[in-house]
Amino acid sequence: MTELVSRRIEVAADARAVFDDMYRRGLTDGLPVIPPTEARVREMLVAAAAAADDLIAVVPPEGGPATVEKLAINAVMAGCLPEYFPLVIAAVRAVTAARFNLLGIQTTTNPVAPVLVVNGPIRGRIGIECGRGCMGPGFRANATIGRALRLILLNIGGCPPGDVDKAIHGMPGKFSFCFGELEEQSPWPALHVEQGCAPEDSAVTAFGGQGTQNIYAAMHDPNGIVHMLADGMRCYGNNGYLRACGAPLIVLSPGHARIFAAAGWDKDRIRQELFERTRIARRDIPTVAQLSVPIYSHYAADEMCLLCRSAGDIKIVVAGGPEAYHITYIPSFGTTEPSTARIS
Repeated sequence: MTELVSRRIEVAADARAVFDDMYRRGLTDGLPVIPPTEARVREMLVAAAAAADDLIAVVPPEGGPATVEKLAINAVMAGCLPEYFPLVIAAVRAVTAARFNLLGIQTTTNPVAPVLVVNGPIRGRIGIECGRGCMGPGFRANATIGRALRLILLNIGGCPPGDVDKAIHGMPGKFSFCFGELEEQSPWPALHVEQGCAPEDSAVTAFGGQGTQNIYAAMHDPNGIVHMLADGMRCYGNNGYLRACGAPLIVLSPGHARIFAAAGWDKDRIRQELFERTRIARRDIPTVAQLSVPIYSHYAADEMCLLCRSAGDIKIVVAGGPEAYHITYIPSFGTTEPSTARIS
């Protein structure tokens, strides 16, 4: 049996005392935690079939070593069940990939957080919610897996709010942001397949998301839907326009997906329409000096400012309640790319 090497903390056997002590030490996200006893941590290790000292990643900005033991401690604190732990490990692999730019996400003034989208058979096995309310409260797997990642970024990455995490306002998604794609009700290939996985794989994809924008597009015509959606996305204050890069994420309800599919629209057509309709002429953006230097600073008046590099950078998933009422738009941080990790 692998020895656990983490420092031991002894406190009174009282839930409030444990929480008060860990909060004073700066080890929580401000919410109560489950005490990470050795027995609970070992349950996580068994579920992952991994040794405690296996190094999964190095987490910026401090470069803390994310060993399986350290990840297990934070997963216990977040309230994860042991069967969730392989997904937590995969999420850490995804966000620490170079393309994800976790250092930028951890330290920016922007209110950005990792957004986890789960695909494959694991969704049913551990109870990842993909349908109605999937981004909201009430679902243990969604809530605690997303929260485990946040605690890992805080405690291993060394990124306390205010001191290192410079987000001007922050956002609720910094507590937890995890949901599943409702693949069974999508007429198109699932996200993880588009990211290079096999349909039977379980995988998690991380996005750098700036919160959510609700678009009430209760229409029955694809052209009307994309027009309204593009109007909601077409906001030059979004980070994507500053650098003309990133991966905007669109979450369609099954109802909207059916409308598009019935009219013969695939994801590529939706993406192309959105890419074209979100272009903004330079003349429509104030030319006054800014604190940063946007990529479009020296564009000619009729040159077009882009939300991302290409139509293919716009990602589309199907999730949520069945009605063709609401679409969720998750703007991209910009200097980040989606990162997918298979769940073993």
